[in-house]
This record gives sequence, structure tokens and C-alpha cells, in this order.
Amino acid sequence: MTLDRHTEHAPLPSPSSPPSKPFNMPNGGTWLANEKTRNKFLKDYKTQVASGTSTVCATLAVTPLENVKTRMQTHNFHNVFTCARYIWRTEGPRGYVAGALPPLASVTAVRVLNFSTYNWAKVRLSELVQTITGVSPLTTYNQPGSSPTLSSMATFTVAGCLAGLSTAPLACPFELAKNVVQTSVLVSNRAMASPDAVNDPSLRSKPRVNTIEAIRQIVKRYGFRGLYTGFKLHALRDTLGSGLYFSVYETVKQIASKELGTDGSPFGGPMIAGAICSTVPWFCTYPLDTRKTRAQSVLLGKTKEVGEASAAVAKSSMYKGLSIILIRTGVNNMILLSMFEYIKMRIDQLD
Repeated sequence: MTLDRHTEHAPLPSPSSPPSKPFNMPNGGTWLANEKTRNKFLKDYKTQVASGTSTVCATLAVTPLENVKTRMQTHNFHNVFTCARYIWRTEGPRGYVAGALPPLASVTAVRVLNFSTYNWAKVRLSELVQTITGVSPLTTYNQPGSSPTLSSMATFTVAGCLAGLSTAPLACPFELAKNVVQTSVLVSNRAMASPDAVNDPSLRSKPRVNTIEAIRQIVKRYGFRGLYTGFKLHALRDTLGSGLYFSVYETVKQIASKELGTDGSPFGGPMIAGAICSTVPWFCTYPLDTRKTRAQSVLLGKTKEVGEASAAVAKSSMYKGLSIILIRTGVNNMILLSMFEYIKMRIDQLD
């Protein structure tokens, strides 16, 4: 099942639909209760509804792992377990969900834009390839039992790159705010990523910077451009990562569906493909993500310590925290893509 669009019209709703006060429909039903209107909306915006709903669920599920990953990238923790224990000891349960609001709001919007752009781009690219070669990559891809082709993989890769590049301007400020909020306790009144930061008992009493305050301080100190610190790295990471993500996902899903059979289940091929497509891009783009995270996380704190902080983090491994990100992104995308395909399937089944 690809990220396609369906615009079938549903039959007339039941005459028992309740009357609407704020939005009167011709038959007297509310917009939400009017079955014909609701089903048409869901079918017209199937990709957006499915991607938005699945993103909220997946983001909430992996927020604790995301918090551990950010701290691993920016501080001198020996391993994942040391980091997790430190968060519990110094910040309590709140430490695992810090910065949850920015990704929940922004990642949902970014993911909807990402999937929508990808869906549009792959259709246009497939039409272009068909004009040149006479064969549509999407038509071949959608045939039951088909195998991946060079043209289909190229179509998915280029469409994914365009989708990643298009979402970078929207995603960068929100991801920056999330990183600052997650590391605000460790940043408080000392150099970022100092080797002894994790052993400083004074950090336990430091207040956390909230999202609005973090954005306000960044804009006050660096101007509006400060919200786009690390943007080039962010854009490069998302462009390459999104291209690999969609290419690997579509290819693995096609192979898995061929081997498992076309039973239409969203929990077979999509779940397997979700686990695999989430790991391959991170191996290629993780150093870019680490550099971006470190550049963004040193924005706040004492001004004289920013240079010292940047020098300190530059000495540690660019792959620090990779193990936790692989677990996080694997779980995230198994939930995200299997739910995405399931919701699309249920929308297709609407009358």
C-alpha cells in the first residue's frame, strides 16, 4: 500500500444525524456527524490524517528515549544506563518527558508536510519517468508480487530528498527549542558538556528552562536567526535522511509483502520496513545530527562559557548516543508506519 490518494464519495448519511448549530449542512447534520462529508474529507486528506494521528502516538511513545539521546550527544555520560540513572536521580520522571510539547506539536506538522510532499513528488516523478521511458515506476511497484526496480528506488529516493528539504525550515526552530529544554538543567551556570557536569550536585536544584523561555532567551541574545542555528546541518541531515528513509521503506515493504503474501495487513511488511528504514539513514546522518545538536544546545548558559562548551563537545565521539537513537527510531517507526498504513486501510474501507 503506497502513500496514494483516494477521493471516492460516500453514500448519503443516515437521516438520524443530529442537527448542527454552528455549521448547518443541507441535510441538517453537523460537519462531524455528517457521514458523507466526514468520509469525503477523510478520503481527500487520507495521507494527512493518517500521518498526523500516527505521529502523535509514535512521538509520545519514544519521548523518554529521545531525552536520553539528546543528553548522550551533549554530555560526558559513559553509557546509556548511566545517563538514564542520572536523569532519574537528579530530575525524576519529569526528566524523561522534558521538551515533549515542541516535538509533539512540531513533529506532527513536519511529518504531515513531509508525507504530503513525498506523496506529491513521487507521483510527479513517476509521471516524468513514464513520459521518458514509457513505464511508470508506481504502476510497476503496485503490481502484486512485483520486485523493486532501479527506476522505482530512484523515484522514492529523489521524492524523499525533496520532502526532507521542504520540511527543514519548519522543523529547525522547534527541534532547537527541544534540545535546549532537554539539556537546560545540565547547561545551568556551567560550561556545556564539561567532563564533570554529570557529577555536579548543584545541578539538582537548578530550574528547567521551558520552551517559551528558551525561545525568548535565544531571540534576545542572538536575534531571530538564532532559532536557525545549525540549519545547514539540519537541512543536509533531513534531505539525505528522508531520501534514504522513504527509499528503504518502500523497497523493503515491497520485498516483505512479496515474501509474506498480499494479505493487506499493515502489521506485516510495513512494520518490518519501518524498523529497517529507520536505522539505515541514521548510520549515514548521525554525525550531522550530533554536530547540529551540540551547536544548538550551547546557545544558552553564561556567554563566556559558550566557546569552552563548543571546544569540549568537539573532542568527544560523533557517534555518541547512537545505540539509544537506533532503539528509539526503530520503535518510533514501527509504530508510526504500521499505524499509518492501518489508518489508511481503514479510511479506504469507509462507505
